[in-house]
Amino acid sequence: MSKINEQHLLDEIRYDIEHKDIIKARLVLAELDSVGLETQKKALFEVSRAEDKFSIPLLAGVIGNNMAIVETFPQIKQTMVSKILDNPDVLLDLLSGSMEATSRMVLIETAGEIQLNSAAALLMDILKEESNPTVLSAAVTSLGMIGEPMAVETISELLYSNSRKLVTCAVKALGQIGNSAALDKLYDRLGGETDLDMLILDTIADLQINEAYERLNNILSSEFVHLRTAAKKKLVEIGSMSVRYMVKNLEQKDKDIVIHSLNVLGDLGDSSAIPPIRKLIFNRPDDPNVRFAAYEALGRLPLDKNAFTLASGLEDPVDNVRSAAARAIEQNYNIVLSGGIKNMITPGNVHALNIIATIINAQCENIFLDLIGDDAFKSFAMQYLVKKAHADVKAGYYRLLKDSGLDELAETIASEKDKRVRGKLKVFAVDDSRMILNIYRSVLHNLGCDSLLFEFPARAIESVKKEKPDIILTDLNMPDI
Repeated sequence: MSKINEQHLLDEIRYDIEHKDIIKARLVLAELDSVGLETQKKALFEVSRAEDKFSIPLLAGVIGNNMAIVETFPQIKQTMVSKILDNPDVLLDLLSGSMEATSRMVLIETAGEIQLNSAAALLMDILKEESNPTVLSAAVTSLGMIGEPMAVETISELLYSNSRKLVTCAVKALGQIGNSAALDKLYDRLGGETDLDMLILDTIADLQINEAYERLNNILSSEFVHLRTAAKKKLVEIGSMSVRYMVKNLEQKDKDIVIHSLNVLGDLGDSSAIPPIRKLIFNRPDDPNVRFAAYEALGRLPLDKNAFTLASGLEDPVDNVRSAAARAIEQNYNIVLSGGIKNMITPGNVHALNIIATIINAQCENIFLDLIGDDAFKSFAMQYLVKKAHADVKAGYYRLLKDSGLDELAETIASEKDKRVRGKLKVFAVDDSRMILNIYRSVLHNLGCDSLLFEFPARAIESVKKEKPDIILTDLNMPDI
């Protein structure tokens, strides 16, 4: 290949500019890689001095076809943008006509970057006429940056494209437009691939408008587990703005919605949720799962003087509800609750034995140490630990008593290390809530099952590979199962 004469290149670009020969000028600029930096700079300077109608498409071509030169001379992009801002009609004319594809792409992107509202109609025409996914993606992205509300319908059609890149661009563009129509289209697209659903949920949450919060709230009733789980997470991330929606949900008849909302309120930790949850408990929901979720939520809220509400949960007829109430009391334990529980475990109370067993199985160490000096509590608690408690529970209280200087009581419950009994039904239980795992352990022990508990699904899977259980109990919301 012969070496290009740099002076001839400069003479040619000047000639082409003077005679408005854009085709030849484009060919000359394509050879800029073959000349030195000084000649490149001079050639680009000549182009920048030309009239806008001539220079804008040429500069767009250099930007689109030669990133190395753009990195060396970043002012190329600045010059082109400045010319377009001074004379936007040139850009509109270029977009509406036919031109080299790469240059057109650069101009489409620039229309969005400078938020040229007058280009919106042309960009929508491109969406209807183009089939090239790359060009379509650029047009969608620019419409999103412009925030053109009239483009919602056209963009939303691309949510169902076979091109993942196009779908992603459409989601982001609708999020940038952010009006009610765009929100509706995003919401309607949910229920497909998990990763796309997560992108849509992120986009909805980022809108930070009431309609978006309402949509996230509606997703709590979705038939898809991954959507419900993700929506709960988003509602927690939103913070206090979510509280009023969750509190309103407590009035619904759908128990699943109530439970999900209680979970969110517990995660939020906002004290304004305490009165409505107390009211829910006072009304005695028929479903024990609702009662469980209510006590669990209260246990994660700053109850202070309202902690006495929890005591009634210890007399619930259902074991796991009592356990949730006990754990909540453990988190908020004070003198008032101490006195209340002592009154509840007097020999004449029919609930006394169940309450003490619940405190032990729920591993409420603060309560246990406070009450162990009470004769009524100590008598039954020690009998239960010796004769009925699961070996893991027994071992835990042995260590607690030893660490607390109560050696004599500790030795009372000392026993051989747990030996797993052959012939028992072998059950693996997996849950990321330690309280739920404690309930599993207690219930399975009472049923005579041999149980192994896992807080992390990956560890459960490893154990299953080594030792096949008879039954695996898990939550549908657990990841990696």
